[in-house]
Amino acid sequence: MPLTAMGLIFWPLSFLFFFRKDPQRLLELTLIGGVLQAAAVLVMGGLGLQPAMAPGMLFIAFMGLQLMLGVTFPAAGRVLKFCTPLLIAFSWALVGSIILPRLFEGVVLVWPQKLDDVATRVPLAPTRGNMTQDCYLVLDLVMFVMTIFFLTRREADPRRLYNAYLVGAALACVVGFWEMAHRLVGSIPFPKELLYSNPGWAVLDTQMSGPVPRINATFTEPSACATFLIGTLYSTVWCALRGYGNWATRVMIFLCTLCLLMTTSTTGYVAMIIGLALLIVYAILSRERRLFRRLMMFIAGGVLCMGVTTLALAAFAPDVIKAAAEVMLETQDKKQSASYEERTQKDADSYQLAFDTYGLGTGWGSDRSSSLLPGFLATIGVVGVLMLVVWNGSLFLKIYRTIKGAAGERSLDAWMIEATFTALLGRTVATLISGPVLGTMDFYVLLAMLVSALIRLQTRAGKQVRA
Repeated sequence: MPLTAMGLIFWPLSFLFFFRKDPQRLLELTLIGGVLQAAAVLVMGGLGLQPAMAPGMLFIAFMGLQLMLGVTFPAAGRVLKFCTPLLIAFSWALVGSIILPRLFEGVVLVWPQKLDDVATRVPLAPTRGNMTQDCYLVLDLVMFVMTIFFLTRREADPRRLYNAYLVGAALACVVGFWEMAHRLVGSIPFPKELLYSNPGWAVLDTQMSGPVPRINATFTEPSACATFLIGTLYSTVWCALRGYGNWATRVMIFLCTLCLLMTTSTTGYVAMIIGLALLIVYAILSRERRLFRRLMMFIAGGVLCMGVTTLALAAFAPDVIKAAAEVMLETQDKKQSASYEERTQKDADSYQLAFDTYGLGTGWGSDRSSSLLPGFLATIGVVGVLMLVVWNGSLFLKIYRTIKGAAGERSLDAWMIEATFTALLGRTVATLISGPVLGTMDFYVLLAMLVSALIRLQTRAGKQVRA
């Protein structure tokens, strides 16, 4: 099990915070490491352990030791009750990964997790992919629950966690700009061995969009980079419009937008349009004049900046305008590309699997689609998807009631609810467009931040009502 260069950074820091009894720092390091998805801190055969897992596993170990030593978490019962629908959905996925591949073995054809050796569908059978995906699922679930336990304690500081999330996004943007400079000017060195050290992923870092290089920063491909940045962009724009943001938030809006444009990812562009449409619809339906006014000023400022930039480039660098036009044309023509047809075929095959297995699915980790919904239907089936719909519906309802009940309150918890919800919404929208998985550890830390803020705000509101 060779240790990578990235591991020489993350493991010492993780153990340092562990022995200093600082779980807050471990969570912050997990969020920062979440952007380094193409790297590995430890290589085991053909699999690489992602950087976020080093501090994440030590955080789980720390919290587990506290539970064994008798440390109590007053909100534990309420947390488990709140998350019951999600826990049931996870249990269904784990049980299905054992039963369903054997129940439908050889009956249907699936797309395997690894397409390096076989670039076609194979008969369904229990594989190592079921076990590895189950391990990731259990690890993410335990991380989610333990993070909520910790964040419901007084010493936890969710503001620092959100700042760590923004630091990770800034790191991804800086690496993206560095990669673009390296691709355009070959003499500028770029640490590929450090950032792309995970042998379990195929890193697509040589793609072009017309004459313009496509960047993927610290991620495996441009669309994965765009998916992460969309979440950050949704969150920072919303915080700025709601008055929660500061100068760092506004800087992140600019950096994320610029880096997102450099990925030339259709997923990112479509998710940006969807986000803008959702903002306009919400501003109209909510009838919040201040929000609508800020949104109009934001849109006007964006249009003005684009116009000034276009005029300046047309006057001093016309070649850039031509290259941008070629990129836009190529983006519009992606529906005629072979890769688009391949992704569409994978999704169609995954939808068909849901019918062929009578809505039960093929088992978690058995099939790999191109988008999230067909992947869920093909693996956990209609039953699992309905459980997730119930969980998300109850979560949205609690968010709406909590925010409505705390209308006008400018508390830290209200900020965290809105900031983390929009970040998760952006990443989910992008993954629904083009993304097979949603199960990175930093995603579940953000989800735990959202749930813990909801529980704290509801608890405080209940005490005020009783008083």
